[in-house]
Amino acid sequence: MWLLRLVLVVSLAGMPDAAAAAQDAFDQVRQLYASADYEAILAALDRAEAVPAPERTAEIDYYRALCLIALGRSADADLVIERIVAANPRYEPGEDEAGPRVRAAFTSVRRRLLPEIAREHYTAGKGAYDRKDFSKAEEDFQKVLDVTENLSSEDAGLADIRTLAGGFLDLSRAARASLEPEPAPEPPPPASEPVPASNQPPRDAIALSQELPPWNPTWLGSQSRLEFRGSVEVIIDERGDVTSVRMLEPIHPAYDPQLLSAAKAWKYQPAHRNGRPIVSSRRVDVVLRPNE
Repeated sequence: MWLLRLVLVVSLAGMPDAAAAAQDAFDQVRQLYASADYEAILAALDRAEAVPAPERTAEIDYYRALCLIALGRSADADLVIERIVAANPRYEPGEDEAGPRVRAAFTSVRRRLLPEIAREHYTAGKGAYDRKDFSKAEEDFQKVLDVTENLSSEDAGLADIRTLAGGFLDLSRAARASLEPEPAPEPPPPASEPVPASNQPPRDAIALSQELPPWNPTWLGSQSRLEFRGSVEVIIDERGDVTSVRMLEPIHPAYDPQLLSAAKAWKYQPAHRNGRPIVSSRRVDVVLRPNE
């Protein structure tokens, strides 16, 4: 069937009596829909409409229009569709909601009704503009543009109304903005306010504890009087702990393992960038001199 598939998923728990009564009527509509008993559906919609439930008004009108079209009562259907379009000028049933006859009926009513709705909003907006009620004018001129968007009409004056509404909309916005007080300038920050993190200069890691293993190689004999040089690289995390060590330039086979082990316990203030601690690397040069 081309009529709208009716899907009602509503919990009745805690609903007031009026809402429950309206739901009962819609449940009856759902049961009657399978049999395409449109006269009975219209009667059920009348019962639903009699129960105060403003949120159901648009839904009731839409289903009523569907039934009237199915019964061939086009004139009555048009009156209901006019009420729907007047309440929501931008509403159009989608292809997945209704068949060709329903969409054609809505298109016909929209082409006939929307130009008049656009003129009414333009007149109201122009009156508000003349009264210097620029917020109300802006609202009405925007509705003119919304109503006439993608509207195909043989009314030659409709394009002019849309153009005028667009111009007055810009004027209304500018006039409203000119009447709004300018925001007070922000006070300058106090002299003691810290520099924003994004403006702080980068900082390298600073050694807090960097003790070298002792070097007293009396067992080296004549080599104990020589000087040995080399370097290591340490990786320092955001807490200032050493996470990795490697020899860049070996110093002495007897000393290098001791140095690598000791370096893992070194402690630093971590490097910073944009005010935040970061992972960094540091080269440490080591010189072993003879013990005088």
